Amino acid sequence: MYSDRWRETDEQPDPLPKRTLRLTGVFVAVVLAGLIGAWLFDSGSAEEATIGQPAPAFEVRGLEDGETFTLQEVVASSDGPIVLNLMASWCAPCREEIPELSAFADSRSDVTVVGVDVEDSFGDFTQFMADVQPTYLVGFDEGAMRANYQTLGLPATFILDSNGVIVDVFNGILDRSILEGLVDEVS
Repeated sequence: MYSDRWRETDEQPDPLPKRTLRLTGVFVAVVLAGLIGAWLFDSGSAEEATIGQPAPAFEVRGLEDGETFTLQEVVASSDGPIVLNLMASWCAPCREEIPELSAFADSRSDVTVVGVDVEDSFGDFTQFMADVQPTYLVGFDEGAMRANYQTLGLPATFILDSNGVIVDVFNGILDRSILEGLVDEVS
């Protein structure tokens, strides 16, 4: 008669499955707590630029003598649509787009065009502006604005109505005909 009885007495139950189950439970609990914490933290964060909502307030540094300007000032001084363009010195499409924005701004006195350099250094921004010489208002974001204006990349353009409400967002390089179409929908 053949028996496996000797195996039953020599083998000890393996504690690893219970330990693995406990570690998995701890891991799941930590990940879940982290996700809940991130959700709670994010729900109380700053405004986000959303179509149909007022554009989040910002204050950016101008080119001259460290002066600043705010979105509120831009909206107050504008009677028509506002084109808010985000750019950076390291962004090649931004460099291509600025002459188009300048030509558009020069031809449309009923539209306010504002460019804001983001994710950059002030020194690179000033050199960039000297190189491309935009004919519209430009400013430099020191980091606070960009957090509220999330985009797929740069350049990105927000079209605002005369009250500062976002009516459209365009990710990518614009030319004058695209700008005309976007702004004409607001006017």
